[in-house]
Amino acid sequence: MDPTPVTCPHCFETFSIIAPPADECPCQLDYDCEICCRPMLISCAKDGYAEASSLDDLS
Repeated sequence: MDPTPVTCPHCFETFSIIAPPADECPCQLDYDCEICCRPMLISCAKDGYAEASSLDDLS
């Protein structure tokens, strides 16, 4: 599995995650930023694309 880049919606730093296998996508991961440690929700698509959203944006 290849690393997938994700940009934190809080600190805007980019880090990499190992996305779930394509047969488990689409899915969402509850994840803490590896730089600022703030919580986010990462949406993973079957094509390997991942996008992070702030939990504040969901309410």
